[in-house]
Amino acid sequence: MSWIGIVAAIALVIALLVLACWCWYRAWLRRVTRLASAESQIVSTARGRVEYAVRGNGPVVLHFHGGNVGHNGGFFLAHLVDAGYRVLTPDRPGYLGTPIENGRTPEEQADLAAALLDTLGIERVAVVGISAGGPSAIQFAARHAQRTEALVLLSAISQRTGLSTDQTNSSFGRLVMTPKYQNPAYFLIHQSMHHMTKLAMRDMIKTETTYDEATGRKLIDAIVSDPDQKRRVLLIADAMVPALPRFAGVMNDLQVQKELGELPLAAVRAPTLIVGSRFDGDIGYANSLHSHEKIAGSTLITVDQFGHFIWWGDAAVTRDFEARIEQFLDRSVRRASTRTGGAAPGEAPIPPR
Repeated sequence: MSWIGIVAAIALVIALLVLACWCWYRAWLRRVTRLASAESQIVSTARGRVEYAVRGNGPVVLHFHGGNVGHNGGFFLAHLVDAGYRVLTPDRPGYLGTPIENGRTPEEQADLAAALLDTLGIERVAVVGISAGGPSAIQFAARHAQRTEALVLLSAISQRTGLSTDQTNSSFGRLVMTPKYQNPAYFLIHQSMHHMTKLAMRDMIKTETTYDEATGRKLIDAIVSDPDQKRRVLLIADAMVPALPRFAGVMNDLQVQKELGELPLAAVRAPTLIVGSRFDGDIGYANSLHSHEKIAGSTLITVDQFGHFIWWGDAAVTRDFEARIEQFLDRSVRRASTRTGGAAPGEAPIPPR
C-alpha cells in the first residue's frame, strides 16, 4: 500500500471513530434528557410554571435542592422517604422546567414554592435546604412561618460566599461557568464519574474540601470501596445531566451566592437543625456556624466527611446524622396536619400530566 493509501486509511479510521463517538454522545443525550423528567410533573401556579417531583408518602418535606441538580437531587433525602415522609422537590427557577423568570432571588423562590403548595393543596411542611438551596429555604421559613413546621439546613449557604480560586480555576469550575458545550462537557464528566470514579473525584478535593491531597485520596478510596457511598456519588453524576437545561439556574445561584444580602435568620421561628462539615471547601463551615448563631434555639451537628458532601466519608457518620434528622422531624412535624384537596394525611394531591 502506498503512503497515500495508508494516510487515507488512517483518516477513514479516525472519521469512523469520531462518528461513533458522536453517535454515542447523541444517544446518551437523548437518554438522559428523557430520564431527567421521567418522574416529574409540571403545574401552573399563581406565580408561574413549576416542574417538581414527589417521592414517598406521609407528612410533606419541601426540599430546596442544591446547585447543578434540580428535582433529580431528591435522592439526598431518600432516607426520609424510607422513614415515612413525602419529599416534594420543585425545580428552582432556571432548572429544567421552571423558567428563570419565575424567581431569581431567594425571596421570589420562596414565594414560588408557597404558590406551588397552594396549587397542590398543602398547608404545612417541613423545609430542607441543601447548599445553594439554603437561602430560599431560610426565606421560606421566615416569610411563610405559619406553613413551616421545621427547618433543616444541610451544607447550606446562609451568608454571602465568594468562589475560591480553586473553584473558578479548576476544570470543573470553568465548565460550570461556560455556556458553550455544556452538554458535551458534562457528558465527559458523567462518563469519567462512572468509569474512572477515583480519578474524577480528585479534582473535588480542592473544590469541595479543605483537605490536603493525601487525606483527600484516602477518603476517596474509602468512599469508592463502599458500594452504597459509591452509588451516592454516581447518583450525583446522573442528577447533573443534561446540563444545559440547568445552566440558567446554576449561573443564577452563583450570582446570588456572591451578592447575597443579610438573610432573615433571626425571623425563623421553626425548630431548626443544621448539619455542616468543618472541612467544607465549597461554601465553608462558616455558613453553618452563621446559621446556628443567628437562628434562636437551633441545633448544629458538625461532621468531617468529604467536606461539602457530608454524605460521603464515614458511612456510620452519615447514618447517625440522618437518623438524628428523622428524630428531629418526628418531634417537630404534625403527623395529622390540616390540609385541603382531599389527600390522605400529609400527602399532596398530584395533578395529572
